[in-house]
Amino acid sequence: RSEWYKHESVADLYCLAILKADGVASMRDLTGDHLPVLRDMLKRGPQTIEEVYGVKSDQLRVFVHYQPQFYHFHVHFTRLQNDIGAQVEKGHLLADIIQDLEKDPEHFKTRSITYKLSLKDKLYKLMAAHKADK
Repeated sequence: RSEWYKHESVADLYCLAILKADGVASMRDLTGDHLPVLRDMLKRGPQTIEEVYGVKSDQLRVFVHYQPQFYHFHVHFTRLQNDIGAQVEKGHLLADIIQDLEKDPEHFKTRSITYKLSLKDKLYKLMAAHKADK
């Protein structure tokens, strides 16, 4: 691992933390019961990245996609200058998710969540086909 520490390639750092729990496909499935593990991800993810790659936590963006690329809950850790996947209609900061669940443990069960789909997205194609059938 020492060869990774402050290596020039960490300028484009992109790491994932995957939740080892069944039944949590996306942020829509999160409840107040998940707060301890979410707080742990927010704390330990940046600590580990600093230890391994030498990137400080104030240089990281920690977020979740909705809709996700795959349906097993995961958290993205990127450098601030890397905007891939962090657009406002797709990326949701983990700190904000935690705060929302602290205020209302069932927040994501009822909240409307705006998101962007590409024309190539399978969900977009299904929605377009459904609309055409009407």
